[in-house]
Amino acid sequence: MVNDRLDSTSGADFAQEDWKRLCQRDPHSLAVVEPEREVTVAELIAMARSRAGQLIAQGVTPGSRVIVARPNSIEFVVDYLAIRLCGAVLVNLPWSAGSSIIELAEILDASCVILTEHLVGDNSLFEQLGSRRFRPDEEAPIGPNECVSRKAEDTVWLACTSGTTGAPKAAMHSAATLERQTEVFAEHFELTADDPILVSSPVGHAVALLFGVRMSLMLNSLMVLVPRWKITTAVDLIERYKCVFTVAPTPFLVDMVDYVERNGTDRIKSLRFFPSAGAPVPRTLVRRAFAALPGCQVWSYFGTSEAGAVTAVPLDAELDKRLDTDGIALPGIESRVVDEELELRGASQMMTGYWSGDPDGRLKSDGWYSTGDAAVQREDGYIRMIGRARDIILRGGENISPLEIENVLLGHPAVTDVTIVGYPDDRLGSRLAAVVVAAAQVTLDDLRGRCEEVGLDKAKWPEFMTEIDVIPLSVIGKVLRGELEEYVLKQIELRAPA
Repeated sequence: MVNDRLDSTSGADFAQEDWKRLCQRDPHSLAVVEPEREVTVAELIAMARSRAGQLIAQGVTPGSRVIVARPNSIEFVVDYLAIRLCGAVLVNLPWSAGSSIIELAEILDASCVILTEHLVGDNSLFEQLGSRRFRPDEEAPIGPNECVSRKAEDTVWLACTSGTTGAPKAAMHSAATLERQTEVFAEHFELTADDPILVSSPVGHAVALLFGVRMSLMLNSLMVLVPRWKITTAVDLIERYKCVFTVAPTPFLVDMVDYVERNGTDRIKSLRFFPSAGAPVPRTLVRRAFAALPGCQVWSYFGTSEAGAVTAVPLDAELDKRLDTDGIALPGIESRVVDEELELRGASQMMTGYWSGDPDGRLKSDGWYSTGDAAVQREDGYIRMIGRARDIILRGGENISPLEIENVLLGHPAVTDVTIVGYPDDRLGSRLAAVVVAAAQVTLDDLRGRCEEVGLDKAKWPEFMTEIDVIPLSVIGKVLRGELEEYVLKQIELRAPA
């Protein structure tokens, strides 16, 4: 088993193994494609070596931090391989992260920041990068033909997330933990070189790196990139390249289900797996997906930047477990719920720490990591995620999960998106407000009627409703609840009698 291999090869050089595996593929076979471009294995190898030479010419050395802020593109794959050839440390960020890129370049003392220049244009913000900004030197010597040696315990990837203070944090992953995070998912889905992978999530996030770019290279399978999510583009690529697997956030799954309900599954018949995470997946959406995509395994899973994929539903699990849970802990991960918060332990894929310390106190002395996510774990080990622990609303002494209510309200035909937030109340401490994106006219009474229809406890019914054009999200796709709380308070003030 993979765990045994990792445990018994503390000196394994995973980057060298990955590069050797790529070089042993048929040089004329396709390695990575975009909608209008295809690159063979031989071309990818040549491009990566050229980029590695350019990075070295700019001062990148083993252990240097290199930030890559690109959309889903062949260039990102080239950068990733080049960084591994150099023995440097990858830091992948959303290309639109703006000030976070600047801030992390300082925090991490990055030696190089790679941008997609035609996308950032003449944005003066990036002038602050100075000599860190990557400028390709076309005259630079070609880079090495094998990876700089790195030990299994060496840091090779910094997975960036946000702390409770809002300041970016970088979870440190070694060569071994990076390897295991991808392997455990590939094993779970029993994927092989014959299974093209659709990389639909943004490569600036951990999900697409681990279960798109890295998994394709690990399996020697075709990597199919969606440059910017659009359901028609995704469907075209699935049909053209017979994609089998993709992992994507909830909004992408909504688009896929909507498409199939209108057009059928003829063009996506090859797609067998569509796990979804990154934001809570409503149970009503999972049920719709099961009906719309009978030939595809669709369910929610849970993961973090600190540990990669944490839970998954077994491929042969009973229907109720697929519909109503986020699966069981993957091999090598221990899980427990303490004071309603999910905690994890598992050296094989858990980060080795945070780059700038642990200001939120997540890492415990006994090896357990507090995720900050509220959950319920059943006796049989199946886990149901409830939402961020800090998002729990205390109403009249009762802890209320916004996610539970949001899942119910999303079942109303007029509601396309909704977030539940608390607002102050002298008597109960907090009351519940629904911020709704509506496709048709909807009232507070309509929402409360939906709650009554499904038997939701009355204490969980929304007591205020306001509409918004779009739910605000952070650059990593998390709901900006603080902004919505302020928005609700302003709406309440506007409606207050003079």
